[in-house]
Amino acid sequence: MQQAKLKGSLRRIPSREDSSSTKSGLGIFGLVMIGIGGIIGAGFFLGCGVPIQAAGPAVLISFLVGGLMTAQVTGALTSVAVKHPVIGSFKVYADDYIGPFVGYLQGWIYYLTGVLTIASEAVAMGVFTKVWFPEIPLWVSSLTYSAIIVVINAFGVRSFDRVESFMTVVKISALVAFILFAAFVLLHGPVVSSTSSATASGSFGGRFFAHGVSGILRSMLIVIFAYAGIGVFATAAVDVKNGQKVERSAVWTVVLLTVLYVLSIFLLLSIESWTKMSTATSPFVLALMHNGGSWLAEGINGAILMASFSVMAGSVFSSTQILVSLGQSGEAPRLVNHVSKRGISYGGLAITAAGIGVAIGAAYALPSSVYNFLISASSFMTFFYWAVMLWTFLRWRKTQEGRTARISRLAFGAPYSTYLTLGLFVLLTIYALFEPSQRIAFYAFLVLVALLVIGYWFVRASRKSAR
Repeated sequence: MQQAKLKGSLRRIPSREDSSSTKSGLGIFGLVMIGIGGIIGAGFFLGCGVPIQAAGPAVLISFLVGGLMTAQVTGALTSVAVKHPVIGSFKVYADDYIGPFVGYLQGWIYYLTGVLTIASEAVAMGVFTKVWFPEIPLWVSSLTYSAIIVVINAFGVRSFDRVESFMTVVKISALVAFILFAAFVLLHGPVVSSTSSATASGSFGGRFFAHGVSGILRSMLIVIFAYAGIGVFATAAVDVKNGQKVERSAVWTVVLLTVLYVLSIFLLLSIESWTKMSTATSPFVLALMHNGGSWLAEGINGAILMASFSVMAGSVFSSTQILVSLGQSGEAPRLVNHVSKRGISYGGLAITAAGIGVAIGAAYALPSSVYNFLISASSFMTFFYWAVMLWTFLRWRKTQEGRTARISRLAFGAPYSTYLTLGLFVLLTIYALFEPSQRIAFYAFLVLVALLVIGYWFVRASRKSAR
């Protein structure tokens, strides 16, 4: 019954490739590139300064734990998505395996997370731009970048998929270049003499557990934000002929991502004092400048701009798709329902653009703290929809299909590891509240949920009147 209900509820939303009737023949390498491209962005290159401040050198443990939690969520998601590939999957699965109210919340929370992610990436791009043009106000550059991304999505540029792949190669190359440079500095010393780097003291700048275990727990909220783009695999399941490719590429993506994150953070802490890191400047750019790599810092700064640009582009596209799914369920304004032949909902894109504008407007009023607030709010929302994904997976596992289906290797230890991960989300949410900026973001999240609950009452009322 559950499976029949699911199949009856899936609504087809045109994708970028709908102009052709066949699914993509992407290989595992191509899918890994798409996966990493949709995840690595300013949340890591700039945002890593926040968890480093919270945990000190022990942030390495935070990124390892974050990788394990990401594996569990990705494994749960791909296990279901391979069996039921549909755009709008996060909402649709929650609708059918848990209930319409949770599906409604899941859809809107995921959509709003995307809007905040886009806004945070735009603000980060403004921060990176200030390295070259310090006189440009943060809100001006942020709105400019956002407008460019919205216009690209509005025209449905088909070749942009190739541009995204190129950007993925650029940002991976930037991380590898930093790793090689930092390894050279660690072995041979700074390229030029510097007293501001950690290399001068030959340490991580103090005790490894600088703020104890509580520091690790408090850092996890932002660490999870650096992994938050794993939803790309649910979208990939729709456009790929062989679903098992999605599962294998997800494994490789999570492994490579965790290795890149942990190795680059380890080398970053080896050549730069963690006490000097923040979100005012990318810690990677700061470390390069302090160790004689100013020339490389310029290149890394440009690569980070590209990283943010590609994450923004993907987020605008996926967020608008989810909004269309909500609209087709009668849970969003009707104007988002119309989808052009190019697979674009101009109404949905307009609402998304307005949401980005409102979020970035805060950058004008709170230029010094808006980025930390945006990523904290996005992270609480990520906790919510990741938890719902795990809950959906557990409910699916109780169906006849779920009991006999092959489970992704990333969901190792399920269902016990699934329950453990859910428990960690609760624990990490509690510890995040010890950080004042994160506490404010949590209160904002609660207000948002309350507004969505009120909105659902109106949705139900309109459905009853329609009958």
